[in-house]
Amino acid sequence: MAFSGLGIGDLLGVTRLAWNLYHNCYLVAREAPDEFRQLVNELASLQGVLRTLRDDVNSDKAFLERMGENRRQTLSRCLAGCFDTLRRLEALVNKYRELGIGDGIMFWQRIKWITQQRDVSSLRAKIMVHTANISLCMTSIGKYVNITPQTAITFQKLTWQSSSLLRLETTMVNALERQQAVTEDDTTLTRQETTSTTDTEVKPLQREMTGLTIANGAHTSPRSTPSLMDDDPSESGSSNYKPENTPTQGYRKQSQSSTLFKDRPPSPRPSEDGTDLRKRSVSGYVKPPPRTSVADSIAPTSPDADPSSVAEVVAEAMKEVSRIRQREQASRPLRIALRDEAHRPDDDIIKIFDEAAKDEMKVRRLNARDWLRVATWWLLKARNSLDLFEKPMLTNAQGSCSPSSDSRSASGQAYVDLLKASWILYDIILKNINLTALLTHENQKLFYDLSEALTEDLHHFAPVDVPDRTVLLRQNLNIWEMLQPEEENKQMNNLLPGLDNGRWITVEPEDAGEEDEKVLCRTFVNAEIGSKKERIRSRGAAYMLLLTVKESESEPKITLCNQSGSCAWTRDVVPDDLVETEAPWTPEMAMSPDLGGSGTLSLRLKFDQMRVSITFQKDTDLRRFFQVPTAYFAAIQRREPRRIPNATESVVFQSSLEVYEILEASTMKAAHPRRAWRSCGVRILETVGKVGWRTTRRLVVNSSAGVQKTWCTSTFLPMSRVQISREGGSKQILMKWSDCTHEQHRTDGSWNKVYSYVYDDGNPNHALNLCFRTQMDADNFEKIVLQLGAEPVYKWSQKASQGFVYSICDTDQAQPVIYKAIMLTHVRLAWKYSELFFTYRDTDYSYNGALLTVRFPQVWYTDYISSHVDKLFKPPADSPPAFAYCQKKVGFAPISFEDESVSHAFMSSLTLDHTLVFSRRVHWISDKPPSRFMRGSVKNSKGQSEVQLWRKGTEYRLASRWDDHVDEKWMTMSIDAGRFGPQYNKDSNRAILPGMTLEKGRQIDMANIVARNPREANRRTPTPITIAFDTSRDREDFAAALEGNLSPRRETGTFSEHGLGIGDMLNSRFMH
Repeated sequence: MAFSGLGIGDLLGVTRLAWNLYHNCYLVAREAPDEFRQLVNELASLQGVLRTLRDDVNSDKAFLERMGENRRQTLSRCLAGCFDTLRRLEALVNKYRELGIGDGIMFWQRIKWITQQRDVSSLRAKIMVHTANISLCMTSIGKYVNITPQTAITFQKLTWQSSSLLRLETTMVNALERQQAVTEDDTTLTRQETTSTTDTEVKPLQREMTGLTIANGAHTSPRSTPSLMDDDPSESGSSNYKPENTPTQGYRKQSQSSTLFKDRPPSPRPSEDGTDLRKRSVSGYVKPPPRTSVADSIAPTSPDADPSSVAEVVAEAMKEVSRIRQREQASRPLRIALRDEAHRPDDDIIKIFDEAAKDEMKVRRLNARDWLRVATWWLLKARNSLDLFEKPMLTNAQGSCSPSSDSRSASGQAYVDLLKASWILYDIILKNINLTALLTHENQKLFYDLSEALTEDLHHFAPVDVPDRTVLLRQNLNIWEMLQPEEENKQMNNLLPGLDNGRWITVEPEDAGEEDEKVLCRTFVNAEIGSKKERIRSRGAAYMLLLTVKESESEPKITLCNQSGSCAWTRDVVPDDLVETEAPWTPEMAMSPDLGGSGTLSLRLKFDQMRVSITFQKDTDLRRFFQVPTAYFAAIQRREPRRIPNATESVVFQSSLEVYEILEASTMKAAHPRRAWRSCGVRILETVGKVGWRTTRRLVVNSSAGVQKTWCTSTFLPMSRVQISREGGSKQILMKWSDCTHEQHRTDGSWNKVYSYVYDDGNPNHALNLCFRTQMDADNFEKIVLQLGAEPVYKWSQKASQGFVYSICDTDQAQPVIYKAIMLTHVRLAWKYSELFFTYRDTDYSYNGALLTVRFPQVWYTDYISSHVDKLFKPPADSPPAFAYCQKKVGFAPISFEDESVSHAFMSSLTLDHTLVFSRRVHWISDKPPSRFMRGSVKNSKGQSEVQLWRKGTEYRLASRWDDHVDEKWMTMSIDAGRFGPQYNKDSNRAILPGMTLEKGRQIDMANIVARNPREANRRTPTPITIAFDTSRDREDFAAALEGNLSPRRETGTFSEHGLGIGDMLNSRFMH
């Protein structure tokens, strides 16, 4: 392809070749080595740059003609070098396609990658440089066209950009030279490649890349010929352009490129004695072989060569190009509609505006953003006044907007507010070049929106509708709103006063707020801020009141802000706000066409510790503002605590959800169609009555206030058996549980079906996917679901489970009943769930000190009964079965521990004030009278038992439980260790307790450690007790416990093969 004259066809050919190569290489890159995949990435970048250049040329037919001759030649050479490199890559690709080797892993298994790695590395480095060169060319195009005195600042910035690009170009060539030095050993291949070109092909690009010109082996000044950043003098827009050629400039440019052309003579500059240094060095100069271009000068590298220096320099160049383009975008002249001279304020009004602006500038310094917000503030106030009060009436066929007598004052003030905004835009911002020099994208948008809005709003005021001068001078001409004492204090505390409320002050309400905020209503109100002694009743609606919603949150928010930014307070709207008016607000008032006179209702709010009384300009404005909150709170009434006889319902958890999704309970997959919502509110409400075990919960989820149709759902939630899955500290929680809607049917003996809907905790029929805003919210939700709302008296945690003990009090009887609730949390695979049991004062348990297990043969748990039980018909569709009441049932609960101290503490928490200090399995314990031939009691035939020692202060009680085959399992007694201590035989494992008063029974009173429910009345005759321990060590531990010197044994690790694991505890309460 010939590039003698750059044309659209040349550009299209290079772009098409780059795309074809990228497509072909991409097909085989999946299993390719990393070096080849990096080459494909560079091809993607190159074809993207070429396609952008192609689109620019196609969209503007005069694009190439407007370029200077030098820049057009530079771009042509860049495309020529790029085309040559792409042809070499194409030849390499075609070479293997002609061999018939397919794509994928077979391609790379059959070729010898080691032999091709050097060529691929070289091509990749060249493509990187071509991409950077073309990007630099595109950035430099059209830099100095139409330079005028009005764009002097922009010209200076572009000059600085040119020097930056020139520096990057020089650095990039240096990096290429360093990489080429790595492969200088391969001189033969390098000479064959370089000698095929001429000097005339390398000189222009070297001149463009470094600012140097090579002519017949000698250098001229960098300014003698244009560089990539320069152009013809005629294109600069200045007829006085003259090339400069000073010794200082020549010396500086030579020093920059000395490392690049170390074997060539330096630029001409005088020596200290006035002679030409170039003449001194020519005799020793040997002309090197010419090179075609910078990219082509890269010799094929060895497999170990790393083009990291080239990649770093190219990456830095591309970043600089991106920054320059951003500056160019910001430096473009502002294009706005011209001011309508019919709406220019007169000299007297402008003088008032100027004085107000100067007074404020004495207090603080305002930038372009601040002035734009002030202008937008007055535009919004003007629109708000025209919207609230009676619309101007058409008085002529041209669409005149003459206001009626009722709204003439509001129309006049609105017109003045528009003049304020127009004066700030045209006389403050546009006339100050420092304000318009570099506007951010956000400020540029606000600038354009403000210009268009002013043109549109002022257009509605025909000349006959413009208020006369006397009317305008009677209006509020202040540029700045008055501040109340509390606001001034806030502003004094702010070290950098400014418009912190700027995100709310936008022309369109859709643009207000952050990306995750949405404005539902925006109006201007009067406000009294602070205490009675300091607050001032404002006039002219000096405050902006907003009703907003935020993503991932459901509640509407109310925001009050002023013009200066000293106050920008936000909080959630609550139902009590609807009644914090001088006249209580009702939903019917929102539908009323008129509430009476204007300004009759005020809203009393509290932001943190700041009290604010807000007065609306008109009752219709208040009605519009409260329309959304009124409808929202009416729709989500189900989430509020209910009034239940003999019970209290309260909110135990409240938060917001980013995502709320209903899943299929059987598969935990998304439903079809998917049922998911964003920005929802979630609450857990707990109902507590006079009977503790009848406590229930419900889960309430409601939509955001920002949706068109608000909804709210309430679902029964049991106190236990709710399964939760959560990965680590994730914000996402999966949960499933069962309610009272499982259908069961049987026959009544007369061939009639009887239908019942029951609670089946082993078959969950509800499943949710909840994504909370924060990890802390997810933690609190999991804690509430797996625990009770009360504070536990004891809790423990193990590897596979944890537990809590609570004190419960029933007050439904004259004498309150206190008992214990045991909440066990188990882990099975990825799921957690809890079990809740209740144990009363008189109970029965089996404690195994060797295995550290506690078994409760009879504990109580709660069953939930539905509203449809034993009916001959199914419930109607509009009245599905629901939870009705609770029922107490008896179950079985084993608990395993890993540490003896934890098991002792758990048993102690079941009592009032006793502490378990000793528990061992013994051979036997006997209370029979002593034998005539044997000292002490005789052996008991009841078998082994568990002997426990309980302490209360300085008193001790002994409790012994035989196995289940014994009717009266429990035997208890009091031990006075000081007076009647046990007797020991040094060589025996027995201990004899003299003269003890015993209690026997089927249960044990955990409050007093006394056996209860005996088969017959206990005898009160003191009897000696003999205990036969398993070992003498157990007997010694018993003696040490009585002396207060025994420490619990600590055992960690896995359970014994005879112990109860987690699997034994599953469904444990159904073991009767």
